[in-house]
This record gives sequence, C-alpha cells and structure tokens, in this order.
Amino acid sequence: MRTHRRLITVAVAGALAALALAGCRSAPTAAAYVGDERLTEAQVTDMVDSTGGKISREGVVLSFVLSEACKQFAADKGFQPNTQQGAQALASEGLDQSTEIGRIRLEMHSCIYGAPDAGTKVSDADLHWFYEDAIRVGALSPDVTFEQVKPEIVGSQEIVQTLALRRMWADATTKQDISVSPRYRSLSISVGSPKNVPVVLQLGDSANDSVVDAPTPAPTQPAAGGAGAVQS
Repeated sequence: MRTHRRLITVAVAGALAALALAGCRSAPTAAAYVGDERLTEAQVTDMVDSTGGKISREGVVLSFVLSEACKQFAADKGFQPNTQQGAQALASEGLDQSTEIGRIRLEMHSCIYGAPDAGTKVSDADLHWFYEDAIRVGALSPDVTFEQVKPEIVGSQEIVQTLALRRMWADATTKQDISVSPRYRSLSISVGSPKNVPVVLQLGDSANDSVVDAPTPAPTQPAAGGAGAVQS
C-alpha cells in the first residue's frame, strides 16, 4: 500500500503538516487563509449546516486548508489528482459532491490520493521526534537512550514510512502562506500509530484573540489526538 494513503484512511479522510502560519491576517470573519484563498466563518456555518452535522467546524476548516495546500503542492511537484479514488473516499463519507463541502473534500481526497509516495527517507530529527514521543506515551522507558533504540526505529519499515509521510506533508506546507483562526488552532492530525506510538501533525498554535502569525512547531511533542473522521 502506498504510504500516503494512510494519511487518507487514518486522518485526512477525516484529516497535514506542522503549518507555517504567515501573513498576519486578522479579519474577525475569517476562519482560514491559504495564499489568496479565504474561508469565512459564514461559509463554515453554511457547510456544517448542509451536512446536517456530519462534519464539524474544525473538519470544514481542515478540509479547506488541506485542499488548498495540496493544490499548491501538486503544482510544485507536477502530479495530477486521482479523481476516481477521491470520489470513492467522498462516497464513503456520505457527502454530496454537489455541495460546497462535498466539492472541497472531493478535491482534497483526489489531490492527496494523487500525491507521490513518501518513500522512506527520514532525518535524525524525525527519528528523535519519534523517540521522544515514544517516551511521552509510555511506549519506551526514559532509561533507554536514543542511540540504543535508534537501530530498532530505523529497522522498522512501518515507523520509517510513517515518519517519511509526516515529513513529506510538513515540507509541502511550511513555505505556504497559511493562516488559521485561533478558534481552530488546536487542530492536529494522526498519521498513524506504529508500535502504538502516535505520529501526529499539529496544525497551528494555541488559541489567542485574532488570526495571527504562528511559528512552525518544532519536531518535538505534538498535541495529542487527531482531527477525526468526517465527524471531527
């Protein structure tokens, strides 16, 4: 199975990377920006209402951010969306593609299914992030050093593929002009749980009073939990 599909089935289907939130844009009516594209709070309300509550406000914002960010990623890398698998993913959610949220999620699914394989290339920083997370959740004793456990981490295809997937999407978004309202800054996405260690991508920072800049989170402890499936 291609590694990026796990992002669909585990998180993106209901959920990308640690976002670089840039361009201090403080319109109180804005839920999120990706480049010049803006999602308003009124649009979020309309989309939630159109599904009868099948998707949450956070889910709408996440869908918008992922869809727009993946479009730029596709333009940069030159890949095409996989509309057939995207339509299948949307159908499994029970959403109508003629609605606005259905269109956005169809674009999101199709783009991510068309993305290149993440491969298995990871850095020591990625491996150390996993090591620290394993200690945090109790999957590894704090008495074990990184150097002691590194060969086991590197030797696990599941761990390396999951970390490579996380890294690919982090790199795909860090240079994009993305701003998310503090109302939705707690968003995070589960990419997988190799060896029962959650690999999470955090979207944004803690809430404050306006849509403001926020730094890209370092590859240390992510927020627990994911954005969820359609019901987010």
